[in-house]
Amino acid sequence: MNLLFVNACVRPQSRTLELCREYISLLENRCDVKLTELDLGKMHLQSFDYDMLCRRDNDIARSDFSSDRYEPARAFAAADMVLIGAPYWDYSFPSSLKVFFEHVSVNTLTFRYEGADCISLCKADRLCYITTAGGYIGSRNSGEQYISDMCRVFGIEKTEFFRAEGLDIYGNDAKEIMKKVKEEIRESLRQE
Repeated sequence: MNLLFVNACVRPQSRTLELCREYISLLENRCDVKLTELDLGKMHLQSFDYDMLCRRDNDIARSDFSSDRYEPARAFAAADMVLIGAPYWDYSFPSSLKVFFEHVSVNTLTFRYEGADCISLCKADRLCYITTAGGYIGSRNSGEQYISDMCRVFGIEKTEFFRAEGLDIYGNDAKEIMKKVKEEIRESLRQE
């Protein structure tokens, strides 16, 4: 299985990253995994400006995606499964993840149009999104909605969301919360 790990964890000691590493380890124990990790903090992807859009339009017209700038889109299209790790920030996730999806959304590389219909060109049928929050998220997670919407564009039928929340609330046992989410991940993978 080709697993693409989109690492949008900003802190090196990220609790989100800890859960993602647990997920990867458990998955590797179940099957043969070829891991590709895109560390968005190290990639320094830029949000699109007019010149970048023009270059992309020209590349699309020529069907030339050989440039390194298409590495995220090529990796996304080739993955059998996608794992996204992103801390809960400002009701969603760090902006680097939104910019990543700008780079992944390449007409004729990751999707194409047939009339008004958007047709996926991606192999993945599964995406797992893991997040952590110091406070409580509740229903205020526009990040999960965004990821669900993008999965529909890319034809990814199965999405899973794991969250550890309330980690920094006084009186909460952060280790116990993390342990519980790790068990949820373990149980989810067991059921496959």
